[in-house]
Amino acid sequence: MIRSGFQIILFLAFRGVRKHAFSSFVAVLTIAMATGLFLSTWRVNQETRKAFNHSTCGFDAVLGARGSKLQIILNSLFHMEASPGNLDWEQYELLKNTPGVEAAFPIAVGDNYLGYRLVGTEPEMLESHQWKKGSKFELRRGGRIFTSMAKEAVVGSFVARKLGLKSGDRFHPYHGLNFKEENRHDDVYLVVGVLEATGTPADRVIWIPIKGIQLMEGHDESMAQSISAVLLKLRGSMGFSLNTKYNKQGTVATLAWPIASTLSRFFDKFSWFQKILELVAVSVAVIGALIIVLTLRSSMNEKKREFAILRCLGASRGEVTGVVLCQSLLLSLMGAVGGVVLHFMINFSSLWIIREKTGVIFEVWAFDPLIAYVVSAVSLIGLLSGILPAVHAYRNDLAENLKPSV
Repeated sequence: MIRSGFQIILFLAFRGVRKHAFSSFVAVLTIAMATGLFLSTWRVNQETRKAFNHSTCGFDAVLGARGSKLQIILNSLFHMEASPGNLDWEQYELLKNTPGVEAAFPIAVGDNYLGYRLVGTEPEMLESHQWKKGSKFELRRGGRIFTSMAKEAVVGSFVARKLGLKSGDRFHPYHGLNFKEENRHDDVYLVVGVLEATGTPADRVIWIPIKGIQLMEGHDESMAQSISAVLLKLRGSMGFSLNTKYNKQGTVATLAWPIASTLSRFFDKFSWFQKILELVAVSVAVIGALIIVLTLRSSMNEKKREFAILRCLGASRGEVTGVVLCQSLLLSLMGAVGGVVLHFMINFSSLWIIREKTGVIFEVWAFDPLIAYVVSAVSLIGLLSGILPAVHAYRNDLAENLKPSV
């Protein structure tokens, strides 16, 4: 009997949703938009922070010209922004031989090929450095690392896919970070390898010998001993010592360390935007709850006689009330599930945009416990929004509602 009563409640709830298809659709869509917006706002923010912190290619610090730490990190590790200036080659040699510095690799920037940056460095960086623990850069079959004094290049996987470059191809670099046809250099570079994908900004650049940048035709000869930055892998508490030396006592260079906290402060600057989106999501959720109330109230008013007949056939006040609450729960649950789907769609679009602009990749499909909490909360809110119409249905007078309508 209990099972039969539940089946009747569920059947009538589904029937009510179908009978008021348009208003039900609007309610479900509104709840889905609120749920999807809230989840995607939180998830994209968290995953982007995590992805940027994991996309530093295994370096602990960056030494650059005097200026902004964030600019140095974005330029040197994420290949965005412009370099704040140059350092002398001696700065690299000094760091390379400093106890406590596990590895130091110089880089030089200032040229591009069809809009993708050329980054000059030493071959050792691609040969020995672990871009994440236990993982070194690997080349696709048939490729090799460039030699230090040759006009050769190793292409990141993203650039290779976008431009169709492969081992054996040749290209002319262009001066500057932005592509302009009239700025083409006469130098010709041979592609000797393509990197396997790492999911880091290293995939978005073309790597060449650092001497290639320093001595390229058309560059100022006085810059032949200059570099843009030094990428550092440190031991122990060496970061504190270097921070004191360069940031607190020195005036020539800036040490961007620790990288994670610098990036965190960068994301914190946009926390206001996340709060605005969350406020919008809450507002949309309130509107969705009001729509559910209005939908249920309209449904209840149209089915007063039907409910009265059900009660004459043996249905209790509780079962009639259960129909209204079940209908409310169904609408909110469908909206919540739709919101989860929408949030995955937004995340996938965000991933594509962030990958195209920065080369950083974050996890889209991983399950987050927050999803279960939000779905439960939305369903509960929907259930609560049906209480008022349910109370009204419970109090309806049986004799009054059995009267034929005029």
